[in-house]
Amino acid sequence: MSKNKYILLSILKTWLISTVVSMILLIVFMTLTREPVREHPRNCDMSGLVYGITVFWILFMSIVSFSSLLSLLQPFQSTVKSGLCWFFFPILSLGYYLFQMVELKIDGEMILVFLIMNLPWFILWIFYYTRLRTLHFNQKIQ
Repeated sequence: MSKNKYILLSILKTWLISTVVSMILLIVFMTLTREPVREHPRNCDMSGLVYGITVFWILFMSIVSFSSLLSLLQPFQSTVKSGLCWFFFPILSLGYYLFQMVELKIDGEMILVFLIMNLPWFILWIFYYTRLRTLHFNQKIQ
């Protein structure tokens, strides 16, 4: 498999798998933290907003991960520069998002939702990066 095809499939698989895993974790989290039924229920349930934000955030991280295609260019072939192409823009956008959240009150639930939104994506992304490095290294040896 060519390197550019591998990177594109990695982006697609990471988006799909992390979206499914994040949604399952979010459904479990929302079910466990559900408020007891009140005598007068609220008019609006905000859980749909959390699901939508999570899907859009993972989609945004996947779009940002297209910077990994820069590692196909000759000047970005070194290990350090390739790692920057794969991780610089996603971590930069994650940092910006985190600093935007600091204005809000950060509690345990916000941190847990933040991890649900980002951790599956980053774990898969690191897996595909290390697999690319080992495949690329094995091809250079042969």
